[in-house]
Amino acid sequence: MEMVQTTSLAFTGIVIILLSMAITIQASDTKPMPSGITLEACKNVSSDFFKVRSTYDFCVSTLQSDKRSINAKDCRILALVDVDAMKPQATAVMAKVENLIHGATKDKLATRALGFCQVDYGGMVSTLEICHDIIQNFEVRKGNEGPTPYDLPDCIAKTTKAINDCSDKTKFTSVTKGLTKEYEELSMMISLSSSLPHLYITSP
Repeated sequence: MEMVQTTSLAFTGIVIILLSMAITIQASDTKPMPSGITLEACKNVSSDFFKVRSTYDFCVSTLQSDKRSINAKDCRILALVDVDAMKPQATAVMAKVENLIHGATKDKLATRALGFCQVDYGGMVSTLEICHDIIQNFEVRKGNEGPTPYDLPDCIAKTTKAINDCSDKTKFTSVTKGLTKEYEELSMMISLSSSLPHLYITSP
């Protein structure tokens, strides 16, 4: 009888431990609730006024994935969150381009186009690093020194050329479909990153 009780208690203890672990894992995977400024910003940037390609849901999902958006006091911080989210995306595309090059050795046209894509996305990553610094350290300048508010969206806009050039180069090659998904997602992120500084500039 005592052995049965001991076994039962041990089993109960194991169940409790497993449940606790499951709850902990689930909690760690849960995204933070979007803040009011995030919801308002996403509502504005997805409106017809900005004519952006980013949807409201995409905007909220992208921004709430970073805890900085919870305590953000203005759209400058939200723009920084999106820029930082783009860097690993662009780096991942560079790796995919490298793999596509290895798989398209017999297709000279595709290989050449992908070579340009390597340069384009490499430049994009470097530009995003610069944009990060400009946005993070931005202060309203005194006199004629330092970046103007309009340098924030202008910097991000430069990354558009990189992905458009790659898309144009690969358009009629055998690898065009291999980068379509990444192109669309980065296009939305760039559009979002360009729109958020505009909100920051025009906010009272």
